[in-house]
Amino acid sequence: MINIDNFPVELRWKIAAQSASSLLLTHEKVYKDILGPDYKKIQPLMDTINYISWIQDGKNASILSKYLGLPAKTAEEIEKTNELISEILYGPEIKYKIVYTVGDHAKSQIISCPFLNRAKEIGLESKTLFENCNAYHETFVSNLNPKYTKKFTKAMCNGDEYCETCIELKNSFTE
Repeated sequence: MINIDNFPVELRWKIAAQSASSLLLTHEKVYKDILGPDYKKIQPLMDTINYISWIQDGKNASILSKYLGLPAKTAEEIEKTNELISEILYGPEIKYKIVYTVGDHAKSQIISCPFLNRAKEIGLESKTLFENCNAYHETFVSNLNPKYTKKFTKAMCNGDEYCETCIELKNSFTE
């Protein structure tokens, strides 16, 4: 009898990660397909539901980070924890590059995004993806360490070559 052990761990992880990165996108696609032009009537509601779902995912990711005992005292630790949790949750398809870390400031780039890839695969426009992803990251960081915040300064789903984010102490954010 075939069971989970018949499949390589890397393949299982890839499938699970692709499923996880599509969950927040597929229900929108289903409603758009079913309702057609009438989707516009419920789009503000769906946008709000999506936004709240991404915020909850950010909270869940911070809870998982704390459960795993990952560091979160400095901007650099928070960024490295964010990268690790993202890879755990969304697989190796998400790729980060730390640009620099100085004191209470960290700048990084996301150079490969599974959410943008899934949106393209299922034919969704990515116009709300930026707001949702930004909400996820802000929520993740503020729940992980309330002294810090994270902001995007560039975003692939808005046409940039890569996403760029900055983590800083709250009330000191500069772009």
